[in-house]
Amino acid sequence: MNFTVILPLLASIVSFLFALMVFDQFILRHRTYQIIWTIGLLLFCLAAFSQFLGSSNGWIEYTNYYRLWYLAGAMGTSSFLGMGTIFLIASRRIALPVLGVLLICFIAAGVLVFTAQVDVSQLPVNSTDEITGKAFPSYVRVLTPFFNIFGAGFLLFGAIQSAFVFWRKRIRFYRVLSNIFIALGAFAASSAGVITRFNLSGSDAFSLATLLGVTFIFIGFLISIEVFEEVRIPFTRILLKRRSGVLRSSKQ
Repeated sequence: MNFTVILPLLASIVSFLFALMVFDQFILRHRTYQIIWTIGLLLFCLAAFSQFLGSSNGWIEYTNYYRLWYLAGAMGTSSFLGMGTIFLIASRRIALPVLGVLLICFIAAGVLVFTAQVDVSQLPVNSTDEITGKAFPSYVRVLTPFFNIFGAGFLLFGAIQSAFVFWRKRIRFYRVLSNIFIALGAFAASSAGVITRFNLSGSDAFSLATLLGVTFIFIGFLISIEVFEEVRIPFTRILLKRRSGVLRSSKQ
């Protein structure tokens, strides 16, 4: 099994674990940005796993893998991660209408992706071949930059803004480091398409960039103190240990 197959599988595993952790935080705190981020990470997982299946079983025989990869990865992941950041840094009065527009656009894009004719001659023949969006008509591909610029832009902006605020106030320097990793992850993920488009590396460049992207964002999340304030049974409010080291077994 070559890296073109292994890297998407690793990316899907990392993003799925990441999604579970963020959803676990949502169960505890019920913050809107957490559930939106969970959706974005699950879309990333779906895209990466679709790429793994397509590379393993053949894209030409299973064009729906290609459709899922494109919709979830090229359109859904960054846009929903960016949408979560909008809920984090902006008021709900602003964020909710933006979410409504995003949902309408994403559903419309999904209809186009699953009704468009796929040019199988543009699909990879071997598992080591590069996967691109060239198999879709131009009216589908032209939508991708809008989703990516919107999502990666807000994710990157939110991370840089948070890092700057904590650095300027000289408090919680771990949050500065956390947001630096998130910014690096957003940059790596958004640059994946550029790397492959201009042949800046081999055929594994896209998969490697996306894996690095989600891994950096995951590291940034783990560095955040909120993850380590307490140890709970996942998806419950049963607290086992607080940061102070006092063991408990009661519900919050």
